[in-house]
Amino acid sequence: MSLLVIDFTFLEGRDGELVVKELAVVDSHSNRASQYVFKRPYSWEEVPALNARIKKAIDHGWNWNYGDVLYSVLETVLHREASSVVAVYCFGPHKTIYLWSRGPYIY
Repeated sequence: MSLLVIDFTFLEGRDGELVVKELAVVDSHSNRASQYVFKRPYSWEEVPALNARIKKAIDHGWNWNYGDVLYSVLETVLHREASSVVAVYCFGPHKTIYLWSRGPYIY
């Protein structure tokens, strides 16, 4: 059993939901680090309020259209990464609430 540190970058999407863009995971037992960059879950034109935030994020190095992992597998990635750990650590209330809401495997 090991400890897992999870960090991710996100934007606020439709109705205030967190949209995970990049996920980083470090496993203390195996000394393994993984990184996932997710494709967009929807077009940024679909949400007018998101439009301005995406433009600002792109100015700071983000690219909403960039990603190599389908957004639909985010839950699978989280479950797989956290399946054999005794605790998961993350930083910040938004991230903690987001991970906690994903299931009992997040502590």
